Amino acid sequence: MNGDTRYSIGELARRTGLTVKTIRFYADRGIVPPSGRSPAGHRRYGVQALARLEMVRTLRGLGLDLPTIARIVDREIPLAEVAAAHADALTVQIRLLRLRRAVLAMVARRESTTEGMELMHKLATLTEAERERLVGDFLDAVFGGVDADPAFAGPRRSLTPQLPDDPEDEQVEAWIELAELAQDRDFCARMRRLVEQYAADRADGASTVVRPDAVAIVRAEAGPALA
Repeated sequence: MNGDTRYSIGELARRTGLTVKTIRFYADRGIVPPSGRSPAGHRRYGVQALARLEMVRTLRGLGLDLPTIARIVDREIPLAEVAAAHADALTVQIRLLRLRRAVLAMVARRESTTEGMELMHKLATLTEAERERLVGDFLDAVFGGVDADPAFAGPRRSLTPQLPDDPEDEQVEAWIELAELAQDRDFCARMRRLVEQYAADRADGASTVVRPDAVAIVRAEAGPALA
């Protein structure tokens, strides 16, 4: 084999595993141009075309679009630059797929309705800013007006979770459950009453710790959730 070797489109198809139709399409798009024609007018391709087709097949298998591939094989843009960009894009796609998997697992386990599934998907795919706003609204409703007391600084910080960039299924499920609680008006109202009771105790100077009845309320609320 040397630089003068010429292949018919059928030979290229056999060597690359691509169809004649696909190679002809690439040729028409200028990605794999013929190097000449036979006396009968049929397209002929050189060794370079074979190498380009192998590269095109690999890049297509990695999910790159044809316009980008054309620029790579023509050396208009560096392969490393494109690879880095697509790796970043795949990272985002993988994260979204993991979120969807977690939601579907919860839907199946809970035997949720369509409405429940839509809510869970919405909560799972909130942006970081949206998550912070949702939790912030809940904390404002529970601690608003009493959070100037230093005693509430620790609980408020501990109730502001951060979902990792690449969360596990269990973390996604935990976030969804927390978000559902944060939007539950009855739960929010009960937590508010607990905070107000604690604030009143401290204002009266009766105690610097939560009273036993308040602890009992927490146990009554948290027990079923833990179970």
